[in-house]
Amino acid sequence: MSHYANPAHAHSAARGGHSQPHALSHALGPQHHAPANSSSTRHRMPTVEYKPTKWAASMAGNARQKRVLPFDLPGQSNQGVSMRDLSNRGPNAPIAGAGDQIFAPLGVQKISLRIIWPGYQHVEWNRSIEVSTITRAGLAYQVASNFARFFEKSAYETPSSATHYLISPAGVRFEHLYLVSLTNTIDNVWQADVALDLR
Repeated sequence: MSHYANPAHAHSAARGGHSQPHALSHALGPQHHAPANSSSTRHRMPTVEYKPTKWAASMAGNARQKRVLPFDLPGQSNQGVSMRDLSNRGPNAPIAGAGDQIFAPLGVQKISLRIIWPGYQHVEWNRSIEVSTITRAGLAYQVASNFARFFEKSAYETPSSATHYLISPAGVRFEHLYLVSLTNTIDNVWQADVALDLR
């Protein structure tokens, strides 16, 4: 089974006992790996990274440390949050570090959310999200809402290649999705790290 990313959490307490929810070292940590998820029914999706042709050519051989923004329920780590629950509860979903304004220290106004699903690379999904004052829970809700609309659109599409992740009533459905993290893959482009729970 693939491993989950395990970035530092923004809601972790800083040394000395004082919380620092806006510290970049906590909110947006470099990507590294953690042991496999403890759930025997939840599996991480392979991520198809967005790489424009010109960027791929210019950056060939140049390693880049990615920034990762995690999402979990309070008291959990690397488990992710149900996108169906996020969609139903809205921007006030009770997730860990829900009120953290993670982009405020960066001065970032907008990010680009790209969804690239294995076998459905031909389905273009690139949406701008205003993040200057958005909270972690608000961002999670926006991501879940985008995945819900992407699944609605892709349900009428024919996969462009063989895939183990067919979007259909008998295959992968929106309610199977868990948002584990967002990764800054290039420039202002962010992509979701998604886990599936097919129970």
